[in-house]
Amino acid sequence: MGRAFSEEEKEKIKEDVMETALELFHNNGAKSLSISVLTKRVGIAQGSFYNFWKDKDSLIIDLAAYRSGQKLKALESVFSSSLDDPVGFLTDVIYKYSLDLMIKIKTQPIYEEAFKILKVKKADEINQIERLYGEFLKKLVAYWRENKAIKYADEKGLANAFIGSFLFCSEHHLFDEKYFEDILKTYISGIVKKYIKL
Repeated sequence: MGRAFSEEEKEKIKEDVMETALELFHNNGAKSLSISVLTKRVGIAQGSFYNFWKDKDSLIIDLAAYRSGQKLKALESVFSSSLDDPVGFLTDVIYKYSLDLMIKIKTQPIYEEAFKILKVKKADEINQIERLYGEFLKKLVAYWRENKAIKYADEKGLANAFIGSFLFCSEHHLFDEKYFEDILKTYISGIVKKYIKL
């Protein structure tokens, strides 16, 4: 029987698996990734994978959330630039983030695969992604309140600006390319203006 891992070891193993999986996805695509190859590369038993994820689809959703979380964490360092124009700041963040995601869906198999999975999975996987944006918005709104930049913000409504824009981008092929970016920005701006009171 194998020894139990400490919490620190579990976190390190999980991060190692995700970083290795991202590397393998970028090199070979999502469909070619095998759990046995992944665990061998990380240096853990194949059965240990299932202590963290129920299947490869769950890993793919976690990977998309992991990368998104890294980007959102980096944005926290520029919160101070949002104080003069909270609506414009959040509109730009969601807009740029969405376009970046759309490019990744087109060019990186991991993101394309994640959106395919999200379309057919249960609410649990979707809620995981929503929580990520919800936590980011909670920090941003708290920062705005502390600095008296806003009177009110509906965080759930703003989270839907993220989710809705990602759905737009995952179905970008349904739109006329000439108008897509303008329609996307108008959609995001309208929601952000509606749910923030200055």
